[in-house]
Amino acid sequence: MPAPFGLISLDSVGSTNDEARRLAQSGAAADFLVVSAESQSAGRGRRGRAWVSPAGNLHFSLLIRIQSLSSAAQLGFAAAAALVSALSTLLPQGQFQAKWPNDVMAAGRKCAGMLLESAGTDWLVLGIGVNVVAAPPPVGLNHPACALADLGFSGTADDVLAAFCTDFLPLVQAWRGQGFAPVRQAWLNCARGLGQPTVVRLETDTQTGIFAGLDEEGALLLDQGASGFRRILAGDVFFPDAR
Repeated sequence: MPAPFGLISLDSVGSTNDEARRLAQSGAAADFLVVSAESQSAGRGRRGRAWVSPAGNLHFSLLIRIQSLSSAAQLGFAAAAALVSALSTLLPQGQFQAKWPNDVMAAGRKCAGMLLESAGTDWLVLGIGVNVVAAPPPVGLNHPACALADLGFSGTADDVLAAFCTDFLPLVQAWRGQGFAPVRQAWLNCARGLGQPTVVRLETDTQTGIFAGLDEEGALLLDQGASGFRRILAGDVFFPDAR
């Protein structure tokens, strides 16, 4: 692991996020401490969705010290941009992009996701799962999925973790020193669907428009023409093709 990251590596765990939170609440946390597991029995994604976590894929949670929960979610954009950068280095032909709010796509198929949770007021738990050797079955998925191995990757989950940490550190340092602006730009540089027709499925309705970018807090800006811009804080994003 590159400095200053630390690593706790487990064979199996219910959820690496839960284990990282336990460490934080017990006083055993350290900034940039990674908790990884060969497999998870109760991995989860956004909105409580199950995350399939077989051996060989990458499942880890990263503890990051924060000063305020109000802007902590911005680190999700830093993580997505760093993961796109790392995967693009490891597998240049992968066509990796970040999809709002916290997915990473490879040629239009989901290969990674993340879940941010708080552990008190001082710690953020950033959980990330990457399909390295296997993708989940398509039943019940919002988006088609793929594994890095499907794209020709012959490395390991450890290779992906090390590359991610290397690219994530400077973005966290920039965020701590300069705020969201450099992170926002790094994410926009690899964003999927920017300037394209977009469908956003909300809790109670569905909105359409053009994906116009992010605001200064990370909300999605949806250009709805004569109706103006709508600010989206949470939702599932889709990019319909020309048909």
